[in-house]
Parts: sequence; structure tokens; C-alpha cells
Amino acid sequence: MGKIMKFTFLRHTETVSYRLSTLIVAVILFALGVFGFMFADKMDESSDMPTTVKKVYVCDSSSIKGVSYDSLCQTDNEFYKDVVFENLDCTAEEAVEKAAADGDHTLVLEVKDDENGEDFRARIIKPENFDDSDKQAKRFATFVDNNIGYVLSDAAGLTEAQNTEYFTDTKIETSVVGEDESSFADHMIKNVIPLLSGIILYMMLCIYGQGVARCIVVEKDSKMMESLLVFTKPYDLIFGKILGMYFAAILQFFVWIAAAVAGVAAGVSGSAAAGKAIGKVLEKFSAQGGFTVPAVVTGIIAVAIGFLLYIALAAFTGSFASKTEEISNYFGIYTMAVVACWMFPYFNQLNGNDHMLKILRYVPFTAPFTVPADIIVGNITMPTALISIVLMVIATAAVVFLAAKVYKLLVLYRGEPVKIKDVIKMLRNAKKSKA
Repeated sequence: MGKIMKFTFLRHTETVSYRLSTLIVAVILFALGVFGFMFADKMDESSDMPTTVKKVYVCDSSSIKGVSYDSLCQTDNEFYKDVVFENLDCTAEEAVEKAAADGDHTLVLEVKDDENGEDFRARIIKPENFDDSDKQAKRFATFVDNNIGYVLSDAAGLTEAQNTEYFTDTKIETSVVGEDESSFADHMIKNVIPLLSGIILYMMLCIYGQGVARCIVVEKDSKMMESLLVFTKPYDLIFGKILGMYFAAILQFFVWIAAAVAGVAAGVSGSAAAGKAIGKVLEKFSAQGGFTVPAVVTGIIAVAIGFLLYIALAAFTGSFASKTEEISNYFGIYTMAVVACWMFPYFNQLNGNDHMLKILRYVPFTAPFTVPADIIVGNITMPTALISIVLMVIATAAVVFLAAKVYKLLVLYRGEPVKIKDVIKMLRNAKKSKA
């Protein structure tokens, strides 16, 4: 089996198409990482435009209550130099009502100590009637986020070193009273990351699934099977082919991932805006227990096991064919299974059907499309992920064993394309004959 695995691995990885596709996709992913963030920086620069904010009511209940925030806009940013700040001695809700009564150009800035009393929290609140064309409240919140630490440090009489220690983690967020507005990080968790991980796995399964199916039947089609069976057993032959193609795919996949990570790292290092956005997303994930080393490692293991499961399933469908042109007769079943097992969990994720998702995480064929992303971002606990992985391992062993049985049964078959029900009868008869 080891020799067959090595031969299959080398034969596939030494082809021009494999090496060329690996290189081209790696370069594209690296370029997307670099230039994507450069484009984000350009978009951030182009966002500088006259603001619609004219007045800001300040509700300050922090330990340094009474600070004048007029100096906040005395910066090099000419778009905010005419904004007027007015301190109010009232609740944030009352300030929002007063801002709404003023018209559509007034915001509320709420400043308070955190729960531990060791840091400050600032929040920009926009009334429902605020003119938020071009996301003016978000831009103003970013401006406040970049400058409020200096205002607070001056008011507290802190040195530059103390300012760095106490005010670098000042938190800014925007919200609309009476409206549940999801953050960018929430959107990433709910939609983007599951979709992205599903697309990557789907593409890998389609590309390598067909390659595995063809690899399984190639000796049958070339009449070499009789000679091969003199030197090896059918079980060793199919196991070696599955593992050889599997490791070739894993190698290519990790090259692409490394290129993408390198591109993102290069892009972030040259983009302050992108680095800050990613930092906020990672902070959100970290708060949910995600993006820890154990979670990332477990997610990678889940992807690897799930990928092996579907590679074995592709080998199972390929074992039915006696000629390469017959593969399409059976590979359509594999493709439909992959699409269904990907889309069903994703649509339940979009619809917020948590009860169904809890079940799908334990189904071996849908778990590869749900568990890796969920454990990495912190949507599920480690025990849930480990149980899903164990179930996937059991299912993989069962599919590999079944593929080997069918392959051995039809290894010398040269007749008309067989039907699945006919193979089931053959397996039953073979079992009875042994008994």
C-alpha cells in the first residue's frame, strides 16, 4: 500500500498541470491579500468628505466628568473643525430625544467608565432621523476613536506614557436607538466565514473528487489491472490511491493557504485601516472564545478529516465504473451529495435555524461544512467539535471499507455499467458465499 500511495502521490504532483495550478493560484491569492488591503486604504482615503454632523451632545458620567470636548475637533481634519460640543446633565436617552428634536445633524456622545472602573468607554449614538448618508456616523465615530484619548489624557493631566497605558483601549461603537444593527464582526461570523470556508471546501472536493474517481478506474480502462493484481491486493490498491491523492491535495491546499496568509500579512502591514478593521474582528472572535490556538488546530483537523471522508466517497463512486467514460454516470451522485451537504447547513445558518444546525454538526457528511468555521470563530464548544470529528472518523472508515469492497468486487468487471442495486445484490451474495 505504501508504494502505491507514494507512486500515486508523485505521479500526480509531478505533472505540469498540478505545479502550474498550484503556482498560479498561490500568486493570485497572495496578490489579492496585498492589493485588496491597498484598495481598502484607497477607499478609506476617498471617504474624507464634508461631514453632515453639526452638533454633538455629550453625556459624560465617567470619573473625569466635566471635560470639555471642544478640543476634540481642533485637529488637522478640516471636516470636523466646525462641530459644536455641548455637555448635558441628563441620561443618554434624554440626550437622544433632544438631538432628534434639533433636526438631522446632531449626534450624542456617551462617555463612561467600564464595569471594572479601569478604562473608559465611549459610544456614538445617532437618532433615527439623523442624516447618515455615506455612513457619516461611522466616520465620525472613527474620528472620535482616533482622538478622544488625547482629550481625556489632557483633562486628566497625564503624561504621554500614562496616556498610552490608559487610553489606547478606548472603545467606540455606533448604534441606532430602537434598531438592532449588526456589526461587521457579527456579519463575518454569521455569513462571510461559513460561506468562504464552504466555497473553499466545495471547490477542493469537486476538483479532487473527480481526480480520485478517474485515478481509481484508470488501470481498468488501460487493461493493466490483471498485471497489477499479481503484485498487489485490491484493498492495498484502492487504499494507496486514496491516500496518495489525499496527500497531494492537502499539500496543494496548504500552499494556497500559506500564500493567502502571507498576502494578508503583507497587506495588513502596509494598511493601518485594514489592520484596525481586522483587529476589531479578531477581538470579537476572541470574546466568543474563537481564534485560539486549540480552536484553530481543531478546525484544521476537522477540515482534514472531512476532506478525507469525501475523497473516500469519490473513490466509492469511481469504483463502480469499469471505463473512464462511465465515471460521469456515477460522479453526478457525488456532486449532488457535496452540493446538498454544503448548501443545507449554510441556508440554515442564514435563517438562524440553530436547532437544525446543532443536528447537522453531528452528521458526518454535513459536519465538514459547519464544524471547522464554527470552532474557529467560537460558535461551538471544543467537546462538540471533538464529538463531530470522532463521528467523521468513523464514517470515513466505513466509506473507505465500503469503497474497497465494491472495488474488489468489480475489479475485473468489463460488462455494461452496473446499477447500485445490482452491486448491493453482489455484496450480499459474496457475504453469503463466505458464510
